[in-house]
Amino acid sequence: MWGPQVEAVRGWDAIRAESDVIIEMTTGGGKTLAGLLIGQSLVNETNGKILYVCATKQLIEQTAARAQECSISLATYFGGNWTERNAFDGCTGVCITNYAAVFNGLSIFKKENLRGIIFDDAHVANNAIRGQFAIRIDREHAAFRPIANCFRDYFSRNNQQQFEEALQGFPLALLFVPQFEMKRQAKMISKILLDNSVTETKETLFAWAHLKDHLGLCTLLLSGTGIEITPPVLPLFTLPYFGPDTRRVYLTATLPSQVEFLRTFGVLKAKRVTPGGKSGEAQRLFVFTPGLDDEGQRTEVVSLTNKQKTCVICPSTPAAEAWPPPAIRFESAHGHAAIEAFSDSAEPQKLVLVARYDGIDLPGDACRVLVLDGLPVGSSLIDRFLDQGLKVERLRAAHTAARIVQAIGRIFRSNTDHGAVILCGDGLQSWLRDPNNQRYMPKLLQQQVQFGIELRRMVDESKATFADLLKAVLSGRKDWDELYSNHVGAFDVVSQPEDPAWFSELVTGERDAYAKLWSRNFPLAASAYGLLADQADKHDRRLAAWYRHWQGCAADWNGEDVQATRVFLAAANERVELGRPSAKGGSIVSGESVTPGWQAKAVAKLFTANRGKLRVRLQSITADLNYGPETKKVEQALHELGHFLGLEASRPDNEKKTGPDVLWRCVGEKGGAALESKTNKQPNGQYQKVDDIGQFDDHIRYLERMHPGENHYKVIVGRKLPVSSNANPPDDLLVIPLEQFVELANRLGEMFDYVESAARESDVAVCVQKALVAFGLVWPQCLTALESYLAADLRNPRNLESADME
Repeated sequence: MWGPQVEAVRGWDAIRAESDVIIEMTTGGGKTLAGLLIGQSLVNETNGKILYVCATKQLIEQTAARAQECSISLATYFGGNWTERNAFDGCTGVCITNYAAVFNGLSIFKKENLRGIIFDDAHVANNAIRGQFAIRIDREHAAFRPIANCFRDYFSRNNQQQFEEALQGFPLALLFVPQFEMKRQAKMISKILLDNSVTETKETLFAWAHLKDHLGLCTLLLSGTGIEITPPVLPLFTLPYFGPDTRRVYLTATLPSQVEFLRTFGVLKAKRVTPGGKSGEAQRLFVFTPGLDDEGQRTEVVSLTNKQKTCVICPSTPAAEAWPPPAIRFESAHGHAAIEAFSDSAEPQKLVLVARYDGIDLPGDACRVLVLDGLPVGSSLIDRFLDQGLKVERLRAAHTAARIVQAIGRIFRSNTDHGAVILCGDGLQSWLRDPNNQRYMPKLLQQQVQFGIELRRMVDESKATFADLLKAVLSGRKDWDELYSNHVGAFDVVSQPEDPAWFSELVTGERDAYAKLWSRNFPLAASAYGLLADQADKHDRRLAAWYRHWQGCAADWNGEDVQATRVFLAAANERVELGRPSAKGGSIVSGESVTPGWQAKAVAKLFTANRGKLRVRLQSITADLNYGPETKKVEQALHELGHFLGLEASRPDNEKKTGPDVLWRCVGEKGGAALESKTNKQPNGQYQKVDDIGQFDDHIRYLERMHPGENHYKVIVGRKLPVSSNANPPDDLLVIPLEQFVELANRLGEMFDYVESAARESDVAVCVQKALVAFGLVWPQCLTALESYLAADLRNPRNLESADME
């Protein structure tokens, strides 16, 4: 045994009575043997049944082979088949199995009195476990359109354009179905699924067993690739092996954040064992591939790896299709044999994996060149929604880092491994260059990435070539070893940020609140979610909106119609993607006394001067907010909309031939929004580098010159379209679909109707203030709550189409 393996086993032994223990060992550090010994030790101590859980069939076979090398007796179970079952039943050895077998809704292990479980690769288990609690219906499935049509009426009032795009298969389309709609349609969805053989198909049968009685309490995401029905919180609290009588050990190659670990396993305070030593510290060359755009970089990669056996990992099926034959795309049906054939081949083959950042190992000479093509994204729709829709930033960076680290572990399995990680795509390269993102990765990996950035500078200055560097690292040349050894350790590293206590407390509370909802204790669930939302409001308003929506769900199921509507609307006022139920102004406006602010006073003045005329003008504005060639009408409508919101509105480009199309300013708060209308784009178009993205550099300079010291939101108003891969949009540039401004105008109309009916001459401003809050029209919330997308997230749309719908 290596030193770190000894430390791991002894460290665990010192706290073996603990219910939950995390053992962190670098990929290739020998955690498999440590885990097997711990499992056997638990068998011996408890005389009970112990599982060792792997991600895939390949890893089951590898782990079993390692046990046999060390004369450790065991059983295996996967695909419904046993080997050496007597070792498990007789409690003489562990059973090696996979996550699917343990977490599926009909798991044979639910009936076993398990005394312990070893979870291998626990840092990437979330996707494997989530898959067992998710019913996924692809676009070709007979149930897809019937389920989608259950929500046609709702989306026709709220997001018709993106709904139709989802039905047509646009990869960027992603819609969250509000929980008030899920409650209304739960029985119909159940009927559609049963009518379409949900209980007879392997892909849906096991998840159906978990969810069949709880569909109305699950999220439903509709996308261009299909439908996903899954709980917002993994309900592992329903499984017997997460009780106090089962000991759990989590083997991980990357120290998971406390919150991420809690979101996966529902465990907050696990004890940690972190052995020292240099096991698994493989020598890696990071290649920041040059090229004008993603396609140019891909061409460069093909040339660079022409004579090298190479594994390519892409985030989606469309991205994988950019690697045509002779590149071989791995299919699950080919199984372990296909991986073995690639491993054993001496030819310079290209194996393309789609969103497989874990579970397939190609150590040593099996493969020494890894290409990461594009920034990894969540394979589940709910992860995509939280990352790119709600933009819960505390989760985004950690998710991406975990996927990158695990992807790198596919070919680097020990400290004797050496090879290259070739980075393809500006999005991926930009992400890795950012020190704020690097801090989520292990120390050595941070240093190797920075070393790669320095080598790219040398290549740009013609002091080296990537072809020679690649040849040097693969052949183990002495000059490369000296260069690497003398410099890689000199780069600074940043410690991974600790999750703030408030965030851990919120995620713990969310799990407890959802457990109450799952058990249909709706009053307590509504109360728990309400407290969570109030606490989250102090730190992260987007997260607070998410909790508020689930508070509305619990109140709705509890029959509290008025309260449910109010909290649903409060959530939508912060994030419109969460959905707005229909409601009359009088039922949602607070009766509490308020003091009108600057915006209410401005709107009240406008209302008083134009009483009775505003509704007609708003209808005209709405009529002009259309996609098509007449962008000037759209610009004027956006200008007037800002004016009706109580803002100072202008059209700099039209009036001064410079600056954004429309500028909204909140003078008192030294801020506003620069709006650029791109509503003439076709549904199959894209935002170009110069004409659409580049001009924001000019707008930024204009704003700095004309309005120094002010902060302005930067917004493209137009379709949700891909951004050209050779463009480099500002990090904060948003794309907001035109429909969102139509919806904003409609809410303004509803507000004016309410004020018309409720306000007396003496208290118009007070009435307006209450209505601005109730209808979600307070600045800047009225803009920031709209459905929006970071232009940087739209740079490569192929990365956004999930691979799991295959």
